Amino acid sequence: MKTVRLGCGAAWARDRFDHAPDLVARGQLDYLCFDSMSEVTMSAAQVARMDNASMAPYDPYLVDRMRPILRDCKRQGIRIVTNAGWLDPAAAARRLAQLAGELGIDGLKIAAVSGGVLHRAIADMGLDFNETGTPIAEARDRILSAETYLGAEGIAQALAQGADVVITTRVADGCVYLGPLAHEFGWSFDDCHAMARGMIIGHLMECGTQVTGGYFADPGYKDVPDLANVGAPIAEVTQATAYITKLPGTGGLVSEATCKEQLIYEVQDPAAYLCPDCIADLTRVSFRQAGPDRVEVLIDQAGRPRTDTLKALVGLDEGYMTEEMVLFAGPGALARAELTQDILRQRFRKIGLAPRDMRMDYVGLDAVHRESTPPARGEPYEVVLRIAIRTDTRAQAEKLRQEIDPLAVNGTYGTGKWATTSPGSRVRPVVGLNSALVPRHRVPFQLSVHTHP
Repeated sequence: MKTVRLGCGAAWARDRFDHAPDLVARGQLDYLCFDSMSEVTMSAAQVARMDNASMAPYDPYLVDRMRPILRDCKRQGIRIVTNAGWLDPAAAARRLAQLAGELGIDGLKIAAVSGGVLHRAIADMGLDFNETGTPIAEARDRILSAETYLGAEGIAQALAQGADVVITTRVADGCVYLGPLAHEFGWSFDDCHAMARGMIIGHLMECGTQVTGGYFADPGYKDVPDLANVGAPIAEVTQATAYITKLPGTGGLVSEATCKEQLIYEVQDPAAYLCPDCIADLTRVSFRQAGPDRVEVLIDQAGRPRTDTLKALVGLDEGYMTEEMVLFAGPGALARAELTQDILRQRFRKIGLAPRDMRMDYVGLDAVHRESTPPARGEPYEVVLRIAIRTDTRAQAEKLRQEIDPLAVNGTYGTGKWATTSPGSRVRPVVGLNSALVPRHRVPFQLSVHTHP
């Protein structure tokens, strides 16, 4: 029976770089897949390009990730699938073709799957925001980005055309695994159960080492061996079976528990996990430990037909934000932090700083759970006061630092700065993310092929 082996080279743009070379060297892979996305990735890229038009419109780490592995993948016949194309997959494909030339790799076929970037069109589609029900057209002047989650069909088509590397724009994370599986097993995209099977496997793999012990470990409760060297996951899939495992000799853990936690990660309704190519019922998934660091994934007819719409993320201009941190240590640290907080509120009123939003937290005491934090046991020996503001203008945001730095001589004794005192702005634009449902027929994808030479 045909077995397809897929390895996770990265779970997001800033994941570790050493997983992929190890998988290429020892993984006996058919596919090496890279997820390069987060919810805010493309919106942040749009904002960054507003400040620097020369910035590449694709994952800035693309070349650094591909350079060590591209030649060996071509030689071994390992095909690469990644959504690192971001805003312009064709530009990313051309850069990889250039890299192939630099590395002396002949005949490398790179496919780009584009589409779904709607920031110039979405305000004219008559759609409403999911969160508020208000028309998107009313926010026309604040739209910075709009991208749709595409499915895996373009990836499967590219592989069918012989692509060695497939690089896409935003697709649902699990699609970088579903696409290869659909291609290898000849699945129809109208077969909702096959689509759900591939998407569930992809969902287990998409966050990389989260399924092999990362983001799972909790010392004394859920112990994971050698987490500093945690191994990336590998999926072994046939038409009838699926297993999650990892390379021998790597740290981490593959167990029923790690798989269960990843299965429900970022899922609202487990019985109706909405994906571009299907609706997956995760309640029809179970796991069986099949050996050390090897878990069988059992999926029982878990699909329902795909919806008529696709989710789009719309990035809106929400002004500017900045933050500062002030340190206090020793006896009376909390009292001095509280006095400093009062001083800052008075100073903000005096200089006319009226932020749209403001938070003052004590890092380590209440910065995460805020009002739900249980009372502190005893007086803390050190306190970090964090002040964060959001304003309509950059000039307003700059006023925060103008009041923090003078605390060195105008505040309580023992006031320290967390951040550097070097000149330069720490103000950054804020992108507010909203979502909308776009009719599927209004979001076609385009496929282009690039080769070297």
